[in-house]
Amino acid sequence: MLTSEQLTQYRRDGVICLRQIFDAEWIKLARHGIDRNIKNPGVFFRDHTGQDGAGRYVFAFWNWPDIPEFKQLVFGAPAGTLAADLLATDRVRLLMDNWFMREAGCTSGAPWHHDEPYFDFEGQMCIVWVPLEGLSAQDGLTFVRGSHTWGKLFVAEQFSENVPFDCYGDAYHPMPEFAAGRGQYEFLRWDLHPGDCLAFDFRTVHGATEPRQNSMTTHRMTLRMGGDDIVFRPRGEWTREISDHLIALGQEPGARLNNPLTPVIYER
Repeated sequence: MLTSEQLTQYRRDGVICLRQIFDAEWIKLARHGIDRNIKNPGVFFRDHTGQDGAGRYVFAFWNWPDIPEFKQLVFGAPAGTLAADLLATDRVRLLMDNWFMREAGCTSGAPWHHDEPYFDFEGQMCIVWVPLEGLSAQDGLTFVRGSHTWGKLFVAEQFSENVPFDCYGDAYHPMPEFAAGRGQYEFLRWDLHPGDCLAFDFRTVHGATEPRQNSMTTHRMTLRMGGDDIVFRPRGEWTREISDHLIALGQEPGARLNNPLTPVIYER
């Protein structure tokens, strides 16, 4: 599905913009699934609206078993094929489906972070991020080029008030002050249209380009995926809700993923 040039770019930069991968039916299906989920929130529905209450910032994850639209997306959309190419694997396992909504007027936005410290998984993993409306580069995400190669884990940030989680241990470093050292880093961002997507490595540092007041309500769908060799290794108290949930489903710590919530979604 991807060219050798695109794969080289992904491995070098840690992120790639792909045009017109998801057709209008997939976008429509994702919208319907979000609407259904908002009306019937599940156990993993979260509200990270800022204290100003200007507009909601909400999301939910691990929805696919209960939301038929998301189940269709997980098993039928092109994301699994993309992940197989990006990860150079013959089997792709879903790690998590996730959607976000920022209402018009919202001033909350994602802080600088990378996904790995938030999850109890080890191995090669990627994310496919699908906007359901057109987004300017200023309203989307900005990535720190090549940050997936730094070999560092950064403290996980709270998305509501940007307060650090209590990530204990020497493995977790403070996030660099990118504004203070802009000459040291190269940033990547894109204007996006419905059907486009961003694919990036779990370790690539990114954040909201300009956390500012939304002029329109925006939605996005995120699929996190890995190869079939991903190992489940609980990180600590800050991920306990996720790890306890998987353990309750029969997942053994230190073992490869083998539970009904993280199925194989693509196989060559």
